[in-house]
Amino acid sequence: RVAFGSLQEGYLESTMNEIDDSTTRIAEVSLNPTPAAPGDARRFVSEVLSGHQAVESAKLIISELVTNAVLHGGRDAGHVTVVIGRETEHDRIRLEVSQASHVGFHHRDQDPGHLEPTGRGLMIVDAVASEWGIDEHTGSVWAAIG
Repeated sequence: RVAFGSLQEGYLESTMNEIDDSTTRIAEVSLNPTPAAPGDARRFVSEVLSGHQAVESAKLIISELVTNAVLHGGRDAGHVTVVIGRETEHDRIRLEVSQASHVGFHHRDQDPGHLEPTGRGLMIVDAVASEWGIDEHTGSVWAAIG
């Protein structure tokens, strides 16, 4: 059992069940949407993917996705769920971030400008991930590495 400061009621589940036909769930954690959540998510990814060649990329991506969830969803959207999976068809790591109730996802198509303090998270995800996307129905954002 892993302890994180922003865990939703200490919830942590390690499973090996199917997410869909091509992705196997490795682990899942639920975090409270607080400023501590991105760091807790990075530690979770580090522990689950310890020794994997993509662990540093996964930590960067999960940090950006969880930060977005906390900043844009906030407490009103509920806990932040992080799922780590393995895509069997492409042999890639899949990271997914969602919130209990999402308010919709708005992707900024323009460069935030060099003086803006935020707005680069998905640009970083796009640069590091093999592929990423948004499930418009659930509001979850996912990224594949490898």
